[in-house]
Amino acid sequence: MGHEKKSPFIGITADAGEINNRPSFFIYKAYTQAVENAGGIPVLLTDTVKVQGLVERIDGLVITGGNFDISPALYGEQPIMDLQTVPERTAFEAAVYMESLKRGIPVLGVCGGCQLINVIAGGTLYQDIKAQMQTNLDHTKGSHGVTVESNTILRSIIGQDRTTVNTSHHQAVKAPGKDIIVSAKADDGIIEAVEHRDFPHILGVQWHPERMGEDMRQIYTWLVAAAQKRI
Repeated sequence: MGHEKKSPFIGITADAGEINNRPSFFIYKAYTQAVENAGGIPVLLTDTVKVQGLVERIDGLVITGGNFDISPALYGEQPIMDLQTVPERTAFEAAVYMESLKRGIPVLGVCGGCQLINVIAGGTLYQDIKAQMQTNLDHTKGSHGVTVESNTILRSIIGQDRTTVNTSHHQAVKAPGKDIIVSAKADDGIIEAVEHRDFPHILGVQWHPERMGEDMRQIYTWLVAAAQKRI
């Protein structure tokens, strides 16, 4: 009998809130389905466990988005408006991401996860796109086109220089951090995807590929395939 490869464990960072008035952790099912469809085993990651012991047990990482903002204090700014920050979650995701970098674990940052990758590298964010730049695009809903740069991980996954993505965010990458490569932009110049020059399996996308068609869910196929190589 041939040796059957094991499916990689893909950690997915959880959101926190209340269910039936009780403190709870949860993630949207679209994340777990995208990982499973790509051949991975989804594992819920919460801030109730030790980061080092947690990360050594996963083969890949998804830093999810959520209904919250990254604190401007993390990139040296004062808030320009009321922001919905969740410091505990951001600190946990930052710790998991940094430990994953140390171990060479492939990472996909989705929406807020894309922003976090940039901030940890020393980059900044638009605290609110409408308040800080002039644009005819509404990034908080619907969809829009993006241009994908050549010679990037994202281009190798999507296979074309233009695509349409969903959009549901009011913050976005502003100044790229050290060694951050911009791999996609919206037509108004907003950065929509980032990669890391020194780590070949780090990708952040501002949109939600798990809520799109099969072509875009290939991003999860890429992540699981990269994680599989670690087993």
